[in-house]
Amino acid sequence: MAGFFYSKRNNFLLVLSAFFLLALFSCRKNDKTPAEVTSLSEDNNSDEELYNFYSPAEDDASWVEELLMRLEEERIAQELADMETSYSEYQLEEEAGEGGDEAGESLEEALESQAGEGRAFTDKNDQMRFFEYKNETLSPQFTDEGLVVIHSAAENVMRFFYDSEYRLTKKEEWKIRSASDAKKLKTELFVYSTESRKVINKEIITEAFDELISYNEKSSPLLSKKYAFNDDRKYILQERKWKYNSENQLLEDLQKEYSYKDSNYNKPEIFTKRYEYSYPYAAAADEAEANNNTVIPPDYKFYENDILKMQNIYSAEKGTYISWVYFDENLSVKTYYEEDVRVRDEYYNQGRLFRTKIYKKNSPEAEEESLIHKGGEE
Repeated sequence: MAGFFYSKRNNFLLVLSAFFLLALFSCRKNDKTPAEVTSLSEDNNSDEELYNFYSPAEDDASWVEELLMRLEEERIAQELADMETSYSEYQLEEEAGEGGDEAGESLEEALESQAGEGRAFTDKNDQMRFFEYKNETLSPQFTDEGLVVIHSAAENVMRFFYDSEYRLTKKEEWKIRSASDAKKLKTELFVYSTESRKVINKEIITEAFDELISYNEKSSPLLSKKYAFNDDRKYILQERKWKYNSENQLLEDLQKEYSYKDSNYNKPEIFTKRYEYSYPYAAAADEAEANNNTVIPPDYKFYENDILKMQNIYSAEKGTYISWVYFDENLSVKTYYEEDVRVRDEYYNQGRLFRTKIYKKNSPEAEEESLIHKGGEE
């Protein structure tokens, strides 16, 4: 009997101990420390702040069109800048002039003026042989064909060849590190018209390509063809054509890029880029230029593979214009500018207006109003 009560007492103590531990654990779980309470509160506040910043339920994906528009605008703007920069590289330098006595006199005067800035060296007949200025040297050499001028700056050397009428006929660019380490990088050849006495053709020869360029009577580029070589095989890389109006203003800039999938260079894939320009405010532009004011840019359209991608339409008021960006055959964005500041975006789907964004004029990045056109407008 004593053993029975002893066993019962032990069981009772085990149950009581288990109950006590369970109660203690429950109390510790509910009685959080101040640090734990603060952490939980911060987590709740963080969630609230997150949904104050972004609410999935209110996301209508309107930011997608805006992001695409910005990216496409930047891409096309870079394309335009690249084509404008490369176009300036086709302009003829002043040294490739018309020739004649005036050109000869200007060349001699240029040599004398440059020699005056540095240290000139002459021969016994008091003829200048070369002169030095800092780390540059200029050396004229008279030949039976005309004149050769050598200009060197450190290891970079340029040779200019002039005919008897002092017209630039050839230009060479060299890299000379030593007597045994000299390499010709580029050669430019010039051909002149017998009538206008201006450059009508130019050829650029490098180790990588050969480019032929023709010019109009006003020395503006008309046609360029760039070729490359591989195993004595000549194939075209790029072709570019320009068109002008009677005032020699650029009307069209067409560029074709050729790519090849096989080593035979047959059936190339052609990617085209084309800019078309118009000058509705040419008189106003001439007047602004005469008064040293900002010239109103020409209207233009940009095409890729004959598909219109962007166009800008300017007004007679400086800084006021409309820009269209076309993503595909469906989506397009029309942007209005005043004083060169974005004031409104209109989003179109298949020619129908479905969203308008109006911006604060003093802060174009701060959206003032967004309108949704559910029915769509033409």
